Amino acid sequence: MRIYKINNNKFKSIFISYNFTMEVNDKSIFSNNAVLGALMAKSSKKYQSQKEIEKYLNSLYGASYDVNVEKYGDLYNLEFKIEYINRAFLPNKEELLDNILKFLKEMIYNPSDWTNENIEREKSFILERINERKDEKLKYGVQRAEELLCKDEPFGVFLYGQKEVVENVNKAILKKAYNELIKSCTTVIISGNLEGYENIEEKFKQVFGECDFSSKEITDLIYNTTKPKSSTIEEVSEYQDTTQSVLSLGLRINNASIEDFYALNLYNAILGTTPSSKLFQNVREKESLAYTVRSRYYRFKDIIVIFAGINKENYNKAVEVIKEQIEAIKNGDITSDEFKSAKDSLMADLLEWKDSKVAMAKMKFANIIAFKDANITVEDMRDKMSKVTLEDVIRVAKLVSIEKIFVLGGIDNA
Repeated sequence: MRIYKINNNKFKSIFISYNFTMEVNDKSIFSNNAVLGALMAKSSKKYQSQKEIEKYLNSLYGASYDVNVEKYGDLYNLEFKIEYINRAFLPNKEELLDNILKFLKEMIYNPSDWTNENIEREKSFILERINERKDEKLKYGVQRAEELLCKDEPFGVFLYGQKEVVENVNKAILKKAYNELIKSCTTVIISGNLEGYENIEEKFKQVFGECDFSSKEITDLIYNTTKPKSSTIEEVSEYQDTTQSVLSLGLRINNASIEDFYALNLYNAILGTTPSSKLFQNVREKESLAYTVRSRYYRFKDIIVIFAGINKENYNKAVEVIKEQIEAIKNGDITSDEFKSAKDSLMADLLEWKDSKVAMAKMKFANIIAFKDANITVEDMRDKMSKVTLEDVIRVAKLVSIEKIFVLGGIDNA
């Protein structure tokens, strides 16, 4: 178990993120752990129901607890998280840490003997999430682009798994999934107001030490298993009887280095994350081809997804104009205002991370995985970003190529 601390006295509370991270050797991990995580969020042997959990947390001045499933590239992560008030802000300076840690240990390492009724209930909730994917069309369009770009890779699997796998989950499968989970790589991030808690990691080890079964460090895990892909563009369509369509373009970043992270973020901002970006100004404002258009950079997979909400008759023209913006950046057609606006936006975003203890924990966890470095601060990242040049952006732009085009909607008449 590795424990990392982030202290910021501007907050009143402390956030603990207890992570189990694993490489995906079997894609059923997504389905099985989605159900497992839902069950572990709501019961343990000591606390048999969500109502009992809530009652106990309320006695700890409204502490909050939840379980979260995540993907970091091709790694799967199950996060147990709890937040509570620093004793300095409580009546009589009451100490909660011991009870908080014992509660967290209980929820993780003393799971309930789940009844078939409870299992079926949580399965139904997960199946709802899977069945409702298409209801949020823009989000679904992005997910389909991710799946097409990362076919046969763990990242290409929907976070909550597959319907047929979830339907077959039973007590035996869950027990096996749990045993695999607690043997996986364990990382703890403690973030927030740690004034008076200088030795919190020692207390943590006292409570949890015997529970650490993993011999692997998170830095040993491989987060990107991308294989070489075809240079030809594949177009995929999915019909829906609707006037408005979703257009998604999947872009591959070829042969980027870890340090290209900063230049690629700036490239993406210039391309399509701000109102001054090329996609927003040209696709939406100038050509009126989309009611929304953005791009998203995935640091753990070296891909970018562009997504736009369009009218079906504008499909061909929208693709054409989007391609023009991608080529423009490769050719250095970037104004000083576009460059400055994009960089200012990213610098402001980095500064905003410091306003959230949760965001700071996520940043540290991500940097440990990607950079293998737990000591990178927001100031370090802002310094690196400030030094990215126009030439750096043009260089990484030439690493980017369109690989997939996905359109959802009434495409028969497009």
